[in-house]
Amino acid sequence: MISRLFGYFEEGVLNLLITLMTLLVFTEVVARFFFSTGFLWIQELTLTLCGWFVLFGMSYGVKVGAHIGVDAFVKTLPPKAKKITSLVTALICIAYCVLFLKGSWDYLSQMYQIGVPMEDIHFPQFFLKALDPDFAWETLKIDVDDGAVPIWLSQSILLIGFSMLTWRFVELFIAILRNQTTGLTFANEAKESMHLIDDSAQQTPETNKNDGEAK
Repeated sequence: MISRLFGYFEEGVLNLLITLMTLLVFTEVVARFFFSTGFLWIQELTLTLCGWFVLFGMSYGVKVGAHIGVDAFVKTLPPKAKKITSLVTALICIAYCVLFLKGSWDYLSQMYQIGVPMEDIHFPQFFLKALDPDFAWETLKIDVDDGAVPIWLSQSILLIGFSMLTWRFVELFIAILRNQTTGLTFANEAKESMHLIDDSAQQTPETNKNDGEAK
């Protein structure tokens, strides 16, 4: 139940992020081509949202099997050897995530202590006026006089994304132990490409027939 609700939450956040990026890019294109102007904050915000989309979507990619991998050798192994290999693979992935979590924590801690702000993204004035200046700086590292969003806040997705990815690999490790799955699921680009070719081949005769009838 919790996993299902979390899955809905992931999909909702990813849909929201891609929608916001689309709207921001569309706004920037209209401003540049029709009004000969632009917004620096839109560019920085779009890049930030793109980073959030990628890092937030890593764990979802593990869930739905969207990542690319090479499993030709593993498929040839007997069931027991395949299970052991999958468990070792999951452990390596967990260790990889832990290393990135440690690095992300160190990086964000330094950004928080220094109070480095973003260049072009600022909080709205009504939000800044509602903050106590001492609390804003000592706790959130927000300078109410400048109003720029602190980097530690905008890049906190590093901790969020790798925490979620770690949880997915731990979940996968447990599932392999319980024989609920055989291992990581990868995207099969070759198979998807063949499906596209077959669909195209099936549509072509029908299209030609319709064109002939139209003539």
